Amino acid sequence: MRFIFVDFPQFQNRPMRVGLLFVVGVAVCTVSCDWIKDKTPSLLNCGVGLSEGARPIATDRVNRFQGKVEETTARCRGGSYAVAYRKTPWTDWTNYWATRGEDSKSYWTTQSIRGINGSLIDLEYARVELIRFNLFDNSGTLADYINGRNGTDGAALKQWKEMRLPPNNPNYAVVGGAAPAQQCKGALIRFRTLTGICNDTDNPLMGSTGTLFARNVEFESTFPDMGLNDLARNRHGDRLSLLSPDPQVISRRLFTRPQSDSARCNLGYGLPNFAPTANCDYNRAPFMNVLAAFWIQFMTHDWFSHLEEGHNSATYMPVGCATQRVNGVTTPITPAAAAQLGCRPDDKMERAYVADSIAPATFRNSGKTFLTRAPKTFTNTNTAWWDGSQIYGFDDRSRARVKRDPRDRAKLEMLALASATAPGEAQ
Repeated sequence: MRFIFVDFPQFQNRPMRVGLLFVVGVAVCTVSCDWIKDKTPSLLNCGVGLSEGARPIATDRVNRFQGKVEETTARCRGGSYAVAYRKTPWTDWTNYWATRGEDSKSYWTTQSIRGINGSLIDLEYARVELIRFNLFDNSGTLADYINGRNGTDGAALKQWKEMRLPPNNPNYAVVGGAAPAQQCKGALIRFRTLTGICNDTDNPLMGSTGTLFARNVEFESTFPDMGLNDLARNRHGDRLSLLSPDPQVISRRLFTRPQSDSARCNLGYGLPNFAPTANCDYNRAPFMNVLAAFWIQFMTHDWFSHLEEGHNSATYMPVGCATQRVNGVTTPITPAAAAQLGCRPDDKMERAYVADSIAPATFRNSGKTFLTRAPKTFTNTNTAWWDGSQIYGFDDRSRARVKRDPRDRAKLEMLALASATAPGEAQ
């Protein structure tokens, strides 16, 4: 006979009952039972995960969560499909039930719930450990994040004094002024602000124009040429400068594609009149959504700018194809080699304005010394990337550049009408 087993959610926190029900179900279920087929996971695997408890948050980079779970966890959250894809380099949560679209939903509602909840758990682990190991704020919050504040663990803190609006900000009084906790409200949260304040309602200054860039590595490693510790010195060996090897050489070597017919490619410009016979060879990426390229280009216009008009260094740094490393030795590139690579050795750019370059303060925790910020900091003249400043602007000048007069549409329609009625006369 067949035994229909219902996976009641109230048993999720009771591993012994889950295991008992699983044993009873299997005992009375035939081999052809639909429950033990591909669409349904073994509740024993769920029971194992519950009995072992939650995975602890990593205390070092080596043990950080990489988006991969144990086989029992994968089977509990996504069945054999999730298990089969554990050997791929991608994260496991995208293979759970109800995470891949309509066809990934399970017959059993509770299985889909497990898939969704499991993916949220994985994302939370990734978020927490990403902040811990890959986000180092230069504004001065690191000490409280590492040491905690008033008995509260640093990871649980929600507000930071370094991200309060200063008294000279016109919205200082609106968010609470000198109150212990500033809070954005009213129009500041109903509409986007030009300078990016109040993107975080509890930390009004976060991500706004004029804030310091954070780092994705420990502060001691940000300027290896300063040799602040053994790790920074040994990690780069004798190659300390970010411009060695020359970044243009790296780009040309890695991204230049050989062409089977260079004339038809025409350096990427194609043929006159958009001839369909033009062709530039490239390696197809079957899993890449073409919209990603447009999205990335769109986003980079909003990520950062650390040049300050009138403050940047008067000197320029080279960024062209001037040198390359051959057998570990920096070697000048000949004009012929540069031409073959298609780069320009004379290219130079302004050096970014350094906001603060004095020696940073330090603090200690668990016998280790930390820097409170990077040896050099840079100010972002743009807003944080998430608020769409590439569309709306981030200061008066950029807003004027992107602002559109509603009457412009009427003007364009009149111009189009004039062009249609009197060809060649419209200006």
